[in-house]
Amino acid sequence: MKLERPQSISRVLITVATLVYGVIPPFVDISETHAFHPDWPAHARFHMVWLLGTNSALAVVALYLMWLSKLELKIRMRLAGLIGLCVYGGFFISTLTRNLYGGALVDASGGVPPTMGMDANLAIFLPMLSLVLLGLWFANR
Repeated sequence: MKLERPQSISRVLITVATLVYGVIPPFVDISETHAFHPDWPAHARFHMVWLLGTNSALAVVALYLMWLSKLELKIRMRLAGLIGLCVYGGFFISTLTRNLYGGALVDASGGVPPTMGMDANLAIFLPMLSLVLLGLWFANR
């Protein structure tokens, strides 16, 4: 299967962003800063692991669509990109509404240190959201 340049670019951008939300968070968050945090209520830890499992499962679906599905390539790229928008969009909705529910980007007792002078999640997820949006743009060309 020969890909046109915009399709190749779209595939790579969306794949990178998908690997970031599907693979990295379990390695970071299945730790004492999140899933095993001693001060978190058991139900909060449950939701953390559920979120990690859901996002990783969605990443597997998106990667399948991008690389293995027999659907038309443009449709596969759009679906994989939309899954990424859902995952990253959920993060940004929770970020923007955290004052309404008493949330915080980082635990007061520590956690992942800032990256480039800002919260590590924001520093990573903002460019990844941009990759998904750019990938969708290329998918529609």
